[in-house]
Order: sequence, then C-alpha cells, then structure tokens
Amino acid sequence: MTEFGSSPERSLPDASGQVILQVGEQQFHTSKATLEGSEMLNAMVSDRWESGERSDNTFFLDADPEVFKHILRFLRHGVYPICYDMASGHDYGLYTAIYKLADFLWVPNLAGWLRDQKYLQALKTMTSAQIKEDKDDLSATNNSNIRIQYHPTWRTVKRYVCPRGLSVHYDNPQACGRACRAAQGDAENEYEDYPVLSTMCVTERVLFDQDLCTYTP
Repeated sequence: MTEFGSSPERSLPDASGQVILQVGEQQFHTSKATLEGSEMLNAMVSDRWESGERSDNTFFLDADPEVFKHILRFLRHGVYPICYDMASGHDYGLYTAIYKLADFLWVPNLAGWLRDQKYLQALKTMTSAQIKEDKDDLSATNNSNIRIQYHPTWRTVKRYVCPRGLSVHYDNPQACGRACRAAQGDAENEYEDYPVLSTMCVTERVLFDQDLCTYTP
C-alpha cells in the first residue's frame, strides 16, 4: 500500500532487455539490443527504459504488422527483403510500404536499399528459347527457380512416299532399291504433306545474388 503523499513504487523493465512491440493487432517479441538498429524504436524504448514507466515492457506502434515483420527481420539478421514470385514478379506495393516504414523508423540502410531498388539487381532472370519437334519429349523436372513456357504451332513438311507404298521406306528415299525404282518408272519422286507439331520452349531462370541481400556493416 502506498502512503498518502509518497511516490508510488514502479516496477523496472525486464533487466534481460526483452521488449514486446504491439504492432497493430500483432505482438512481436524482441530485445532492446535488436531495436538499436532503428533510431526511432531505440529512442522510444530507451526514453522509458531507465525510468521504469513500462513495467510490462510493451510498446505500441501503429503500423501494418505484415510490413513491420520485414523491418524486424532486417534488424535481427541484416537481410534485405525480396518480395517476389515467378507468377507475378516483384511486389512493388509492398516494397514501397516497407520503404516508407523503414524511413519513418529511421533504418537508413534498409530505406536506402529499397529507395535505390537494389532488389532488381539481387534477382535477375536469364531467358533462352529452343524449338522442339513433335518427336521430342517435352516433359522435364526443373528446380523451383526455372519456369518453362510452351508455345506450340503446327506446320507442314514434305515427306517422301515409296513407289511401292512400303512404310519402312517412308521419308527415306535411300531405302528404296531396284524394285522401287522399277515401280516408279519415269515418274518424279512423290511427296506428301505431313503435319508437324513444333513447340517453342521459352525457359526463364531466376538467379539470386545472396550477397546483395545481406547487409554488411
């Protein structure tokens, strides 16, 4: 019980340096040392740390938790965010949101990396194309950083027909002997139109530069 006129006792913050950040509707558990990478978060915590005004070590930040988690990952591990998938590419809206919050929280290295769009250099694509005919096998097992798009088209080719109609001589005039030539007589070689499926295979390979995604002081 506190006597009238005396100062109320206050519980000091956790000596281990544990901090709870209430960001929007989500809590993040971290440490005071981790938050030193953000001038604003460090100042917010330090101003009340020694005074003991926050007995439960909880601080509120009005921000999107899905955006803030990228800030906290950078503060913990020095890893820049890559918001990319092969179907839709880079998420520029999310990059912008992270940049705005990093700038607001005074995390200059992260804000500068995003402002300069370094993520475009961290991920690069290499594209190649190859035409495969109908007899080629199109099945393939690839790593997750490779995407192949198939563009099929039909075309017509001329193929040799044996004068005696032998299937084993089809499209192979050198296989015909005297009997075939005798059956042919003075006629010209016979050819027929044959449909062929040609497929343009466009391969896109994503190359990831891990060094560009890691902050080194």
